[in-house]
Amino acid sequence: MLKNFIIISILSISMSSCDGLPKTTEADSTSVVFVNDTENQKVDVKLNGTLFTSYHYQGTLPKPVLFPLVTASGKTLTRGFPIDPKPGERVDHPHHMGHWFNYGDVNGLDFWNNSDAIPEEKLEDYGKIVHSEIVKIDQENASLSTKSSWQNIDGEAILDENTVFKFSQEGNTRIIDRYTSLKALQEVSFKDNKEGVFGVRVTRAMELPSKKPAIFVDAQGNPTEVKVLDNTGVNGNYLSSEGLEGNDVWGTRAEWVKLYSTIEKEAVSITILDHPDNVGYPTYWHARDYGLFSANPLGQAVFSKGKETLNFALQKGESVNFHYRMLVHNGSVLKPEDISKFSLVETQYKNYFDDDNLSKWILPENNIWWTVEDDILKVKSGPDQKGSTLWTQDQFDNFRVRLQFKFGSGTVDSGIFIRGDDSKNPQIQIGISGSLKRDMTGSPYVPKQGYPKEATLVASLLKKDDWNNMEVETIGNRYRVWLNGQQVMDYILEDANLTGPVGLQLHGNRTMEIWYKSIDIASF
Repeated sequence: MLKNFIIISILSISMSSCDGLPKTTEADSTSVVFVNDTENQKVDVKLNGTLFTSYHYQGTLPKPVLFPLVTASGKTLTRGFPIDPKPGERVDHPHHMGHWFNYGDVNGLDFWNNSDAIPEEKLEDYGKIVHSEIVKIDQENASLSTKSSWQNIDGEAILDENTVFKFSQEGNTRIIDRYTSLKALQEVSFKDNKEGVFGVRVTRAMELPSKKPAIFVDAQGNPTEVKVLDNTGVNGNYLSSEGLEGNDVWGTRAEWVKLYSTIEKEAVSITILDHPDNVGYPTYWHARDYGLFSANPLGQAVFSKGKETLNFALQKGESVNFHYRMLVHNGSVLKPEDISKFSLVETQYKNYFDDDNLSKWILPENNIWWTVEDDILKVKSGPDQKGSTLWTQDQFDNFRVRLQFKFGSGTVDSGIFIRGDDSKNPQIQIGISGSLKRDMTGSPYVPKQGYPKEATLVASLLKKDDWNNMEVETIGNRYRVWLNGQQVMDYILEDANLTGPVGLQLHGNRTMEIWYKSIDIASF
């Protein structure tokens, strides 16, 4: 019997034609071929004549998956088991197949751990994701659109899933953009759980070398043993956007994480990038040394050891969208600056001061404190030592502000107000704290709470007699600060105000002077 093949070819597609994908040159154009093998229920995706991955939608699988993931040089970076087992690889966690998207607790059902290894009498505790249709193979955007149904064991639908995969290549970097929308067909709860959501299981060489066995328990209490194997050729390591490495990445937040290794003396890596519009951005990472690599924004209580709780929920008819980017790279080591060009974070800054005016700010009445001279914003106490705040005219939700400051005379006590100046809005301190009588630059001050967290490394980074670079990022109720290129603070304020202006402070009851310049703000 002849296989039923549907072949769609896309020649010389510029990545600029795909929304959100990095632009490329004509020389870097990508030839994309989709082969829909309906008999074997998979869609092969070929880039420039070689296999990149296949979308598997066989009814025997508990979820649709992308498998394998292959570099431009032909190196397979995903584990073969259980779809195509290879000698010498691990055979634990049979639910880890290539790349998948699901979660460990949806209305009490475990969608993450379901596999053909679950005993029939326990299947009622698990959910399954049933492929519904190939909605569209889009030639213009090199994309594959699919529809699936999240169901209990009896076939009752809980969520409708619509997913679009976009495939592209820039040099030796193959790219998958995954856009997944989940619509609730009933009230749906995603109780905090470590198992989720955007997962990959990698080949043996990309694991981190391990010298001791471990036992992992799934959401239903079922244990799985990860045995010690021969570590010959095993040389994987994690690196996060926060600078963490190895097992230190697990249970931390980051905009991206890279898992890198060498296979047959060639450098290879998989990088997963989060999108700022995703729930829980920046995501927590469920990144294990035995080869499980996943981004999980929904398990906050687990990863924060109870300091945060999300318990995300949808009402009937509501939807939630997720966007992740995955880079499959070979031939060189992707540095953080290389990864940044693929970032899903739009950091298009708008200038708020680098000239001779304050047109984007609200000047206080009878202003004597804020003056501009030689492209420098000079802030100086008046004779009555009255405080003052300079506010932006614009309001902000999620944003980054970057600026330069230089201490002048007196006891400098200044800072950056984030979305307001009450107890729901922290101020990022610059200079001496009036209450603590010492420098607290980079630390958050919250009215009625004081300083809930102190910035680190400031003593060695702060330039007392020169210009300093500061960057403050605010995503929801999370606040991070960089001083002269180094992250110095990460803080979450419960019940924070999520919209408001940015302000620069001149503290009262001080005789002081501070200078600012190059003030830029980027909204997300």
